[in-house]
Amino acid sequence: MLTAQRKQIIQSELDRAGRVIARDLAQRFDLSEDTIRRDLRQMASAGLCQRVYGGAVAPSAGKLAVRHDHLSAEKTRLAQTAVTLLQPGQTVMIDAGSTNTAIARALPTDMNLTIATNAPDIAHLLTGRSDLRLIMLGGNYHPGLGACLGRETRAAITNLQAHWLFLGTCGLDADAGVTAFDAGEAEVKATMAAFSDQVAIAVTGEKLGTAAHFPVLPTEKVHSLIAEDRSALTPYRKKGLSVVTPG
Repeated sequence: MLTAQRKQIIQSELDRAGRVIARDLAQRFDLSEDTIRRDLRQMASAGLCQRVYGGAVAPSAGKLAVRHDHLSAEKTRLAQTAVTLLQPGQTVMIDAGSTNTAIARALPTDMNLTIATNAPDIAHLLTGRSDLRLIMLGGNYHPGLGACLGRETRAAITNLQAHWLFLGTCGLDADAGVTAFDAGEAEVKATMAAFSDQVAIAVTGEKLGTAAHFPVLPTEKVHSLIAEDRSALTPYRKKGLSVVTPG
């Protein structure tokens, strides 16, 4: 098989599943993992994917408008499950991210919550809600990530102590923990976690078992994981996470 044909198959799998695993591709094509990793490096250089630990994910991870449409039904189910963790009167931080936007959309209307977010799209979504208090964690806006980042954002976070943080993640691996593609994003996420009593992550199946470049939080520091892919959840339970699945 020609290299171009192999890359086209890999691209089709990325479009379908959102991620590929180098080990699985090596077995499929009867090639070495080094050959597959070289393919993925070349595809990443061309903007066709993003490299993560063990493989690659679809480039939609960096495009906010695309992320909101990607796996929207799964994200809605995760969001509806995630908000059942909340109690009336709590302060909740919601990190940027398309799944967390779905969580903001699913927030109950009768709980007198205080919501703090660094995501302008989430803040805009909640501006018409008279049943909650909304705090915008400002700073330098990063349009590709849909998030406010930087020193001002971190300073605003330190004025709060949240009962829950819904943390966004570029990858969640049982050993590598929560990771991000951007160093500034990782710093803000880590600060959010430090000023929250409990951390919850609602994650689509494509991100489980993957890791990006910048560490955010060890797996053991995540209290609740909301995910649908039951076959991939055992390593996280072994780390002590409370695992919740929709339905």
